[in-house]
Amino acid sequence: MLRYYTSLLFLFIAAGISAQSVQVLEQQLASATTRAEKLDLSYQLATTYLSQGNEDKAIQYSEQAIELAKGGNDKALLVSAYLLNGKAYYNDREYRKAAAKYKNGLDYAKANGEIELAIESYLELIQTSKRLRDDKKAARLAEESLTYLQNNSNYKKIKGREVNSRTQLARIDKEKENLLKEKERLAQEMQRLEQQIGGLQSSQAQLSKDNSRLSQQNTSLNEKQEVLLQEKEAAEEAKEAVEEQVNKQKLAVERMSKKQLETQLVAEMRAHKLDSIEAIRKYEIVELQNAQLRLNQSFYIVGVIVLLFLLAGVLARMFYVRYRNKQTANELLAEKNRTIAEERERSDELLLNILPANIANELKETGKAKARKYSDVTVMFTDFRNFTRMSEVLTPEQLVRELDECFKAFDDIISQYSDVEKIKTIGDAYMCASGFSDRKTLPVNIVKAALQFQSYLEDVKLEKRRKGLPYFEARIGLHTGPVVAGVVGSRKFAYDIWGDTVNTAARMEQKCEVGQVNISQGTYQNIKYQFDCQYRGRIEAKNKGMIEMYYVLRPANVLV
Repeated sequence: MLRYYTSLLFLFIAAGISAQSVQVLEQQLASATTRAEKLDLSYQLATTYLSQGNEDKAIQYSEQAIELAKGGNDKALLVSAYLLNGKAYYNDREYRKAAAKYKNGLDYAKANGEIELAIESYLELIQTSKRLRDDKKAARLAEESLTYLQNNSNYKKIKGREVNSRTQLARIDKEKENLLKEKERLAQEMQRLEQQIGGLQSSQAQLSKDNSRLSQQNTSLNEKQEVLLQEKEAAEEAKEAVEEQVNKQKLAVERMSKKQLETQLVAEMRAHKLDSIEAIRKYEIVELQNAQLRLNQSFYIVGVIVLLFLLAGVLARMFYVRYRNKQTANELLAEKNRTIAEERERSDELLLNILPANIANELKETGKAKARKYSDVTVMFTDFRNFTRMSEVLTPEQLVRELDECFKAFDDIISQYSDVEKIKTIGDAYMCASGFSDRKTLPVNIVKAALQFQSYLEDVKLEKRRKGLPYFEARIGLHTGPVVAGVVGSRKFAYDIWGDTVNTAARMEQKCEVGQVNISQGTYQNIKYQFDCQYRGRIEAKNKGMIEMYYVLRPANVLV
C-alpha cells in the first residue's frame, strides 16, 4: 500500500502545480514508456480537464486510466479512476453512464475492502439516482450503504487507512432521512391525486345514474301523456255520441207529441164522435204531457252537460299535474346537465394545461393523437449553471421552492405568446418550443421569451446578492429545424418532440455563456431583422462538428 499512497501523493501534487499546462502533460504522456507513468499522467489529465469544464477530454483520459489500472494489481487506483470517469459523465449530464461507472467502482471497492472508496461510490450513486428522478433506488442505495458501513464500522483500520465511520454514517443517515421524507411526500401527493380522481369518477357515475333515472321518468311521463290523450279523445267521442243520442230522442219526442197524438185525437173523435169541447180538453191534456216531457228532456240535457264539465275538470287537473311533474323533472335534468358541463369544462381546462389545444381536441374526439412532423420548429433549452452548488447549500425543500419559483415565472412569460408551447422540465432544465403549425412562422416570440427569462433571472440575482443569498444563473440555447411531435403513454399523457433539432438545441445551450441567449445559424436567418445579434464564429459542438453561433443582444431598434 505504500506504493498506492506514494502514487496518490504524486497525483495531488501534480494537479496542484498551476504552472504546468495540459499540453506539457500530454507531451509527457506521449513519451511515457511504463504503464505506471501512463496511468499517473492519464489520471492527471482527466482531473485537469474536468476542473476546466472539458468533460469530453476528461472522459477520454479517465477511461484510458481505467484500462491502464485494470492491467495492474492496485484496485484502489482503479476505483478512483472509475469515480473520476463517473464525475466526468455526470458533469456532461450523461447520468445513466455516470451511474454505470459509479456501480463498477463500487463493486471493485467492496470486493477489495476499500471502505472509504465504497462509501464515496455509494454517495455518488445516490446523487445520480436523484438526478434520474429514481427516488426509490436512491432510498434503497442509502439503506444499503448504511448497512455496509455499519457492518464494517468495527474495524479501526482497513489495510493501513483510518475509516471515519461515525462521520460517514451520520452523513448517509441524513441522506437516507431526506430521501425517506421526499418519498413520503410523493406518496401523499399520489394518494391525494388518486382520491381526487376517485371522487371525480364517483361523481360522474352518480350523474350518469341520475341522468338515466330522469330519462326513465321522462319516458314514463310521455307514456302517461299518451294515455291521457287517448282518454280525452274517448271522452270527446262519448260526448258527441251522447249529444247525438239526445238530439235524436228530442226529435223523436217532438214528432211523436205532435203528429202521433194529433192522429190519435182525430181517430178518437171520429170513432166516438166526441164533441169539440171534449176534444179540446183532451188536446190540452196532451199539451200538458208534452210540456212535462220537454221539461224532463231539459233536465236530462243539463245533467249530461254537468257530467261533461266534471269530466273536463278531471282531465284538466290530470294535465296540470303532469305538466308540473314534467317541468320539475326538466329543471332537475337541466341542473344535472349544468353540473356535468362544469365538470367537463374543468376536465378540458386541465387537459389544455398538459397538451396543446389541437392535440387535446383530437384526443377528446378520437381517444388518440397521431404523431405529426413539423418542418420549422424552434426548440429552446435552459439550464442553471450553479444548480449543484445550490443543492449543497440549500435544504431539499428550499431548493425545490427556488426552482418552482423560477419555473412558474417562465410559465407566466411564455403564456404571453400563443405560439410558444411548454414541453417539459428535466431536473433543473426547462424546455419549450414554437412553430407547431402547417404554415411558415418566425420564431420571434420564443426569442423574446428567452430574453425575458434572462431579464427575470438578472433581477432575482440582484435581489439575492443584496440579501447575501445564493441565486440561479442560466444558459439558454435555441435551434430551428424539423421535429416529430406526438403524445406518448396510455394513462398519464405526455406531449413530447423528437429529432436532431432537439439535440442541436441542447448543444446550443451547452456552448452558451451564463446570462446569454445562444442561437444557431438556422434560427438567426429567421430573426436577424427583428433582433441585434453578435456573431460568435464557428464553434465545435459535441457530436455535431463546427456550428455557426450567435448571441441575441436585444430587439432591433432598441436604444442601449
